[in-house]
Formats: sequence, C-alpha cells, structure tokens
Amino acid sequence: MLALDLSKAFDTVRHYKLMEKYAVLDIPENIYNWLVAYFSGHSHCTTYRGQMSDPLQISASIIQGSAIGPASYDVTGSDLAAASPGNILCK
Repeated sequence: MLALDLSKAFDTVRHYKLMEKYAVLDIPENIYNWLVAYFSGHSHCTTYRGQMSDPLQISASIIQGSAIGPASYDVTGSDLAAASPGNILCK
C-alpha cells in the first residue's frame, strides 16, 4: 500500500521542533540565528463580517511560497522512520 497525504503538510511543522533539528545541522551560527528570527514573531487574525479577531501568535507552519519553505519541510522529515519493521519508507 502506498499512502501519501500532503494536505496542509506545511501547517503541521512546529517551529520549536524545526529549530531543534536546525541546531544539530552543521550550519553557521549566524544562519541559524537568522532562521530563528525568521520563524519568530508571526501572528494571525481573522476578519468576518467586519469584525476582526485578536491576533494570535503562530507557533507552527512554514510560510508557503517562501524560498526557505521546502528546505525547512525536508529538515522536518529528515529523521522519519518506518514504525514497523515490515514497512519501507522511501524519502
């Protein structure tokens, strides 16, 4: 069986987990600090029938269409492994 579900995949990435994975990569400290700053400080609010909700901090998701988005999603999935010995996971 082949199962593939990419619906809202970019919305499931938790920033703190992504930063933990970036921290163990061999990248310059200034690049890591830039990534931390890039994924910090985002908020979202919704307007419906002229009423706007209070902004809430976003602690998950990768901004789709950004240049860093696909690479960050790859870093997130880099340590995935098959849950059962009989399963095969191809990345």
